[in-house]
Amino acid sequence: MRLTIAQAERILAFVGADPAQLHRFGRGNPRVEKWATVSKWTMFAALLLLVTVAAPPGVLVAAALVAIVVWRRRRRRFRQAWEDEHWAPTFTGHADREHSATSLAPALSSAGAWAPQSPCPTGPEYQISLGRGEWPNVDLVGVQHYLPAVRAALSSAATSGIASGPSREAEGLRVVLVPEPDNPYDSNAISVRWAGRTIGYLSREDAARYSQPVRRITASGFAPVSAARIWAWDGAQMTDARVTVALPEPELIAPLNEPPATTHTLVPWGAAVQVLRTEDHFSTLFDYIPEEGVGLVLVSLHKATRTLKNGTLRSFVEVRLDVDRVGELSGTTSPHYLPLLEHTETVGELAVCYAKITGSALAAKLSLQAQRASEISNSWLANSPHPAPRLAPWARSYSVPAAYVPRH
Repeated sequence: MRLTIAQAERILAFVGADPAQLHRFGRGNPRVEKWATVSKWTMFAALLLLVTVAAPPGVLVAAALVAIVVWRRRRRRFRQAWEDEHWAPTFTGHADREHSATSLAPALSSAGAWAPQSPCPTGPEYQISLGRGEWPNVDLVGVQHYLPAVRAALSSAATSGIASGPSREAEGLRVVLVPEPDNPYDSNAISVRWAGRTIGYLSREDAARYSQPVRRITASGFAPVSAARIWAWDGAQMTDARVTVALPEPELIAPLNEPPATTHTLVPWGAAVQVLRTEDHFSTLFDYIPEEGVGLVLVSLHKATRTLKNGTLRSFVEVRLDVDRVGELSGTTSPHYLPLLEHTETVGELAVCYAKITGSALAAKLSLQAQRASEISNSWLANSPHPAPRLAPWARSYSVPAAYVPRH
């Protein structure tokens, strides 16, 4: 894997090693890396010039070399983007659990001690991304009005090892989305707060889209939590910054149905797996298809057995939505989940996971989002059950407490 310096530092810090070894020979120093890049491309240009003038076919050779270099750089960018989306959240989710317990409490900044700026949800955390890749994709507005809080967040990130460069960039910051029904400028306003301090707002358009699911979570007694990233400019004084927060589509934040009333455990979010034979259960799935055509549901997994033509018994995974069967996993995919179901059955728990439902009045399909048995950590197994958060029933609007505080 190709890791950024910040990712590698977090790995070494996690295992108790000294991350200073990463910076030998100037690695991670922007000035040194800049000169190294300039030197590398200068040598490459000289090589191309030499090959081109050496012989008539040299132009073709030079063109081939350029094509290879461009292809390799493009492939590296795509792979790094994939790893940032799929690998980094998995690691930071574990490392940030202790930090998240105190993320809503007063913290220290370079300016000294301070208290939370305004009322902030203090209930259990509800991870808005629901285990998806926490790549910050939504820009906040008004960040320039909250630079002291942004500086404090950046300073804390540098201390905890989740910042890269000279306090210019931080990723994986745990932030809370706070609806502000009493905001005088926008009744749908949603502020984004780190350690109780506002670092920006969702734009008016985004606030209108996310108002309903965020208010539902808040009205249910949870604190809507996600991951943020900060880019800062102009050195340590940081006269400007950009803050982004990880948000899936609004309809994929909260499930359409409620968790089972029986003892159950929520399987961690994993790569999508197609559920088969959904066409045989369209009458059941149709009742769950939202107006937008896509949504999130909670399904349960059950071990089942069928007899093959040769008389052999084969186990497979049956998928149920509430109490109704809505499909099954293929013979190739089922073995990846059967050991997990055997474990949950032994400890008296029902395995529940999220699934994405997509459809219309004509057809519907389900995509299971659950980690395979080989991906489940031992700590997760040891601390079960992990019940799914129970939210307030779906409604057009929700009553949430006033939370707006004017800027000073």
